[in-house]
Amino acid sequence: MRRLVVVGSVVVVALVALAIAAIVRGGGGGDKTVQTVAGHRITEKDLGLTVEHFHEVADREGKPFPAKGTDGYKRVEKISLGLLIDRAAVQAAAGRIGVHVTEAQVDARAGSASGESEGGGDIRVVAEAAFGRATARTQLITEAAFRKLTAGVRVRSDEVRAYYGAHRSLYGARSFARVAPAIRSQLLSARKNAVLTRWLAQVRSREPKPRLED
Repeated sequence: MRRLVVVGSVVVVALVALAIAAIVRGGGGGDKTVQTVAGHRITEKDLGLTVEHFHEVADREGKPFPAKGTDGYKRVEKISLGLLIDRAAVQAAAGRIGVHVTEAQVDARAGSASGESEGGGDIRVVAEAAFGRATARTQLITEAAFRKLTAGVRVRSDEVRAYYGAHRSLYGARSFARVAPAIRSQLLSARKNAVLTRWLAQVRSREPKPRLED
């Protein structure tokens, strides 16, 4: 249980940067490419839906949203593009280590069997549907990458005992045998989370900067 809680916190951090990316399945069809990342096209439609999601969030929170064409709107576009780039880069990096996510998996996680709500209707509905699928996809990719990258991570018995000795005051009268499983789990979680954090940092260090036409 502790491992899942700790891993979940890393996934949430990752999602802050990744989940906003809104990719509409089957989109394209002449849609202008804004930027390409590892062979993945980020289109004007993708960017527009991501900005629209921010607009929807601002409205829900009762906050003003900058008008199109203003410097404030351009800043939102740049932030949105940066997040789309981040998602594409992480997904591509996951693919290079053999991690892939199917549409059926995304449907199951997003709670949508077909995703037809993304194909038309009010722009706010489309944007929020795309955001929901992007969130689901990001969760699945990050979780699968975590499992792949940390499959061989182990904690030795002497490391567990060394930790117990160095933090003896934390355990009072409890014997080593009694607390050893919890210590091992704690050390293993920290080690695995560090692996994922390093991997994400390496991926992001190589991401291209967002480029938007004035």
